[in-house]
Formats: sequence, structure tokens, C-alpha cells
Amino acid sequence: MRGAHDNWLHATTQRTDLTIYDNTTDYTQNDDPLHQAGFVPIKERCSDTLTAPLPSNRSSAPLPCSLSFNQTDGLTNLALANFSYLTLGKGISQVTSNFSNFNFSSSDEGEAKGTATPYQVVTHLDGDVSQSLFFSPDAAREYDLTDVGLGRKWGIDYVANTTSMVTECTFATEQCKIGMTDSGANNISIPFHCHDDFSGDLGQTPLTGHERAQGWNMSFYEMVDGSPRNIPVQAQSNPFGFYAVTAVSSIDFPSFQDWNTQPEGDPGNKSLVDVGHGFIGFALDCHATIYNVTYSLMDGSFREFNVTKSSPQMASIIKVPLQVGFGQYSLYQAAFLAVIADYPVNATMTKAFSQIGMALASGTFDFDNNIQQRFRWTQTVTKVPKAPFYFLVVTCLLYSVFGMVMTVVAFYLRRTPEVREQQRRLMLEWSPELLETKDNRDASSSRLNVLEIDDQQGG
Repeated sequence: MRGAHDNWLHATTQRTDLTIYDNTTDYTQNDDPLHQAGFVPIKERCSDTLTAPLPSNRSSAPLPCSLSFNQTDGLTNLALANFSYLTLGKGISQVTSNFSNFNFSSSDEGEAKGTATPYQVVTHLDGDVSQSLFFSPDAAREYDLTDVGLGRKWGIDYVANTTSMVTECTFATEQCKIGMTDSGANNISIPFHCHDDFSGDLGQTPLTGHERAQGWNMSFYEMVDGSPRNIPVQAQSNPFGFYAVTAVSSIDFPSFQDWNTQPEGDPGNKSLVDVGHGFIGFALDCHATIYNVTYSLMDGSFREFNVTKSSPQMASIIKVPLQVGFGQYSLYQAAFLAVIADYPVNATMTKAFSQIGMALASGTFDFDNNIQQRFRWTQTVTKVPKAPFYFLVVTCLLYSVFGMVMTVVAFYLRRTPEVREQQRRLMLEWSPELLETKDNRDASSSRLNVLEIDDQQGG
């Protein structure tokens, strides 16, 4: 019976992976890159920006640290532009979870060649809010350290700080009066007028901005006496508002409403409009908020995600590259793809504003120590299902209890007169000579006792 149970239990066992977690440790004072997955503005560069009082005279306030001013030619440029544009081109990721499955071989090769950065801008859906944040994919990397006794999938879980951007937009196409002018095939005119400080012609290249894309224009504003007014680049606010207007090619589809399946394409809501010349136009009124984020990454995915609104000074670091016209080509491309691929335009553009804004500011951020961290690894163990295991334990206990009860009963019955009489009868029936031998031994013993007494008396 025992062998049968053992075979049955063996048949129900299975090999499985068990994740082992080390103790949680505070790493805030450790400069080892393995313990740095957070992000903060570069202290040496941005301390003046972050500690500056909110300016009363904005025209005389210093530029945010995400811009640099060339004293020689008097031009303003993007701080650490090469790094920021590398993040813009290669570092915007669509991965939202399971970061341990990231293609690290490709990223290592790109970093070695200078065609990739260790930074990424990833988007995390926090409830129904899309948060675009700085993230280090290397912190989610897993290693096979079986050869040194640390198991497979060795990696870290951690808590760290970073920065995120959230953008929310509503259509302002009707408000901005994007129209159509019959100006001939070689002279496209698509006028717009969002407010007194922001109007123009999408058929012409904008007059200002570091990147000037025909068919795209932006303006950053604040409300003054109930009306929007453009703000200077030194303006510090969180959230901050901006308009974006565009006219993108629809590749001369015969009827935009016939092929567009998004509700935004319904002419009744006036979100997307056919402005002629083979172009679709729309305008967005947006507000962006910058957040300080504390998050935890466990098993390669986000768990806890807590946000607090950043200071206006911090927000200006993210805002100003977009405001002076960097990233316009990328934004125009996002608008074109949203229309031509029949994506939800509003959702696509709000995500693009946040991702591109964070990427452009990445050059002014550096790694920061983790708040807490623990190591973990995976080992293969033999797993016994609970039901068969507990059945075997209970069965063995029942056998043990039954055996003990039967033993006690046997000892008790052996001492009863009936049992002793039965034993005597069995002995008489099976081996009567045993009784005779016993009687002879008793008689011999009696004679020996008498002789010993006589000897003692004679002495």
C-alpha cells in the first residue's frame, strides 16, 4: 500500500520555477549604476532654474536649463541637443509592461555605436491617465547567474523617483476658424485664427521656431482677463497651455468622411475638416502637467505609481523646448499618421505631445539613486500539489492511529480470563507434550528444593 501511495504522489509532482526575494535595502547613498534607476535634473546645470523665484518680470528671467544661449551668435539652442534628439529618435518606447523582455542586445549594440541612449520615454496608463516618463530599461534587465549559484532571471525590484508629463487636449478646430481659400494649385492658403495673439496661414512656413514645418504651428498661452495671451519662454506655470493647429495631406481621398471611421471624422462635430487641396485640418487646445513620480518596479512591471504636481520651475524645463519650436517635425508626422492611418487623433496627439516633450528635455536629466531595492532570482524546485500531499498525510496518520488502537486492544484482551483459557485449550489441542514437559520441570524443581533444605539441616 505504501509503495502505491508513493508512486501516486510521485506522478502528481511537477518541476516549477520559484522566485526568491532578498531583503529590501536602502540604496539612496549608493553611486553604483546598478542601483540608479531614478531620474533628476542635472544639479550643476539646473539648480538655478529649480530654485529661482517665480519671476514678476518674465522678460528678464533666466532661460530654463533645458535651453542654452550662445554668446557668440546670440542664438538659443537645445541643451545637450545631440543626446536629446537621440532620445527623440530612438528612445521613445511603446512598451508599457514586462520591461524585462526588452531587446537588450539591440540596445547594447546601439549604445556602443552611439545610436541609442540608456534613457527611454515610456508611457504608463495610470488609471485612465496616460503618463509619459523617464525610464531606465537596464534596471529591468535579468541575468542568468546559474554558474555562480545565484539562479536564473537574476534582477532587481526597486522604488525610484522620476518625472512625467500628462497632456489633455480638446478640439478647437471651430474656434480657430481653420478655413479654405481658393488660391490656385500652386499657392495653397489655409488661414486660421485661434485668438488675437495666434493666427496665420498653414499653407505657409511659420516665421518663428527652430523647426518650421509648413502645415503646422503652435502657440503657448495663459489666460489674461478671460482671453488667451502668448507667454514668453521664461514663463513658469504648471500646468501650461498651448494651441496646436495643422493641415495634413489626406492623399487626395475622394471623400474624407467616407473612409474615416473615427467619430472625430464626423463633419457634424467639426473636429476634423476638409480644407481642400487634399488636406485635412484640425486644431487642439491642450494643457500639460508635469509630475514628480515615485514608482515601484516588480518583476519587470510597474506596481505602485504615486504622483505629485511638480513646481512651476520644474515644469518650465519640460515646456520650453516645445515652446521655442523643437520637435515640430515629429509632432507634424504624428498628426499625419493619425489622420492617414485612421487613428483616434486626439488620443494620438496627446500622447505624442507628452512623449516628444519629455524626450527633448532628456539631456538635462541624469540618473538618480533608487530609494529602495531588493535582488531576486529564480530557481527550479519540485512542487507537490496540495490535495495529493494532504491526502497522503491524512492517510498515513489514519494508518498510524489504527495501528496504535489495535495494539492497545490486543494488550487488553490478552489479559482477560477468557483469552487465557482459550490459549490453554489451544496449547492442549496442538502440543500436549508442552504441558507434560512443564509439569516435569515443576516436579524436578520441587525435589531440588527439598534436597537443599535437607542439606542445610544436616549441616
